[in-house]
Amino acid sequence: MAVATIAHKPDLTKEQAQELFRKHFDGKRQVEDFKGFLRDFVVVKNPFVGVAVKLEQGEGETKFVYGGLAPRLWARLLLGGLIGLFMWNGLTNEVKEYIETAPEFR
Repeated sequence: MAVATIAHKPDLTKEQAQELFRKHFDGKRQVEDFKGFLRDFVVVKNPFVGVAVKLEQGEGETKFVYGGLAPRLWARLLLGGLIGLFMWNGLTNEVKEYIETAPEFR
């Protein structure tokens, strides 16, 4: 799990953040709601490779918490934990780069 602090944007909602990710990754990746309570949405490359993202608003700070996972339950069960780590690195780096360079987050 990684954390990226962005410029403080107290009005940014998880829905707005998800839409920004959707626009950026349009045509390359799917951005879907995350079915769980620990993350807000997931950037999906395929059933085995995804990055779950959560927007956290703190006092005086805005950050994203994100980490790789298999977006489909059946894929998580097939992969196990360790094998997936190697598969998720590329997409995790794409998400990190987007967060760090997007003008909307500066």
